[in-house]
Amino acid sequence: MATTCLVLACAATAISGAPIAAASAATATAAAKTHDVSDCFDGKCKITITKPVSFPVSSTLGFTTLSIARIGATVEVQGTGPGVSSSTTLSVGGNGSVGALTVRVLSITRNSATVRLAPSPR
Repeated sequence: MATTCLVLACAATAISGAPIAAASAATATAAAKTHDVSDCFDGKCKITITKPVSFPVSSTLGFTTLSIARIGATVEVQGTGPGVSSSTTLSVGGNGSVGALTVRVLSITRNSATVRLAPSPR
């Protein structure tokens, strides 16, 4: 899909005369946002949520389901699995962990929250 967007951006550039670099930068920025929670299965992604989400993750993180919710000025991240539950609640700029997952809250707005997830160093 990113290739299709890039091709369309280049075609639009050829027609409009806008700089190709600007079109490419816009495409790269759009691709950097995670809209599909399956991108987070391995625990490594940046995700912006507009409502509470819950999705499967690799059991190597210490749990099998990750839930993320914005609660006022904080974000709650909870990992659950058979006999396992771990959670953290963080404000903007906060770092924490859930199982073997490092969580950093990048931003919180009235309508969304952006979180960076990464497997904890071993």
